[in-house]
Amino acid sequence: MSLPGVERALADIDQVVDYLKAYKDVDKNKMIIAGQSRGGILSIAYAGTRPNIFKAAINFVGGWMSDQCPNPEAINTVTFKRGAAFKQPTIWLYGENDPFYNIKHSRKTFDEFIKSGGKGKFLTYTLDKNLNGHLVIENPNLWHKDIEIFIKELSLNK
Repeated sequence: MSLPGVERALADIDQVVDYLKAYKDVDKNKMIIAGQSRGGILSIAYAGTRPNIFKAAINFVGGWMSDQCPNPEAINTVTFKRGAAFKQPTIWLYGENDPFYNIKHSRKTFDEFIKSGGKGKFLTYTLDKNLNGHLVIENPNLWHKDIEIFIKELSLNK
């Protein structure tokens, strides 16, 4: 099973966070975690397992195992539900025509995250014809306004 890989990745992120916190110019009270694909699911799970570090989490097309694999819920849903302990806002951004995580699967994992107590917003985007929805992060023209609003609502300028 892939869950030990998730644990290893979360431990690796601990090292990165410690490294960032050592910098004087990093405001430790305004940090946001974000990631794409496996980094997206890890941003949510990490925020939930270390709930007092970040002000928000951003998930771009997150998942660990493709929805084409047998029983992806055993890993994806379980891992995302770990993020539900994070009581700050999250935003989940997914693209249509993603060959790894279709919208139905991703919406289901988000719904389970919410049922488990998570807080978030789920958005989907349609890319130009024949573009891979898993690469929505490479198309900021689709999502930049949503992220600007999300960050503005965090009121980090206080």
